[in-house]
Order: sequence, then C-alpha cells, then structure tokens
Amino acid sequence: MIMTDASLGSPYNRYAVAVQLVADQHSVPCQDSSYQKYVEVLADPSWEGPAAEGARQWLYQTCTEFGFYPSSTSKNQPFSGFPVRFFLQQCSDILGPEINALSVAQAVQVTNEFYSGLNVTGSKIVFANGSIDPWHALGVIKDISKDLPAVYIEGEAHCANIYPAQNNDSAELTHAREKVFEFLQKWLTNTSN
Repeated sequence: MIMTDASLGSPYNRYAVAVQLVADQHSVPCQDSSYQKYVEVLADPSWEGPAAEGARQWLYQTCTEFGFYPSSTSKNQPFSGFPVRFFLQQCSDILGPEINALSVAQAVQVTNEFYSGLNVTGSKIVFANGSIDPWHALGVIKDISKDLPAVYIEGEAHCANIYPAQNNDSAELTHAREKVFEFLQKWLTNTSN
C-alpha cells in the first residue's frame, strides 16, 4: 500500500519508493527511463531483446486488440501527462505508423464482436480482478453464472493472484486464490458438466 501511505511523502515520492521496491526485488539497477529508450527497447522484435519476455507482446496486443490504456486525464489522481493520445503515439512509434487511433478503434470493435465483449457465453472461466488494478474496469467483477464466477480481490493490484504465494499476502488475496483453486478442483474432477 505504498501509494496510499502519506508518511512516505508526496504521490511522486511514493511512486519513487514503489519503483525502487520493484527494482530491488528484481535486482535491476538504475535505468534510462527516457521515452526514446523505451521506444528503442520495445521496438526490438528479436527473441533476445530486453522486451521479449512479454512487454512487447503485451504492447502489441493492447495496440491491436484492446485499446485500453492506463491514462491519467482524470482530475482525481496524483499524476498528469499521460492522456490516451500518448499511448496511441507509443503504439505508432513502436509498432509503426499503420497503428493509429483509427486502427486501434477498429481493432477494439473487432475484438469485442469476436469475443462478445462482457457478454461472455463460455463456461468454466474464473474472472479474477484486483480492486486497485486499473484494468479491472474492463473486467468481469460480478458472477455471470455459476460456471462464470468473478473473484474480486479488494486491495490488490494487477496479476497479484497469479504470483507465487508469500507469507505477507493479504487475507483477501489468500482467500481469492483458495476460491479459484476450489473452482478448478470442482471443474476438473467433475468433467461431465
């Protein structure tokens, strides 16, 4: 809960603490965080490149299917300077000029039509979302049916439920993992449904 801990100073200072924590956990030294370096790293399509472990793939999927960006145009937040047009420019700068606002809008429409948007018709799918994950706004956060349950994790962020369990995990996160496991056990042992 670094970002809500006012004792760490301003929102900017709290963000610096959060970034340092992640860098320390992954033994990452201080890095060039310029926009130019970011574009250079993500524009490298090679399997040996620094973005080959998923960052480039996620960016490509976001720019060609989802079109959802963690923009900061709301007045009710501590950051500024990241409107949607910034992310659309990133798509173009990294993946090429054919990726633009129009192509992203068209791609999002195709994705929603193909997958039915939030009108999911499949079964045996667990939708896990953390309350402080910006992407939960596009997720399923309420049960659709007994075979399409939602697991909403209060106070947790992006992908927390898929990381390995830690001794300091919140009770909400531990409970969410248990619920997901229960669904999977039920579905895998009762294959006639």
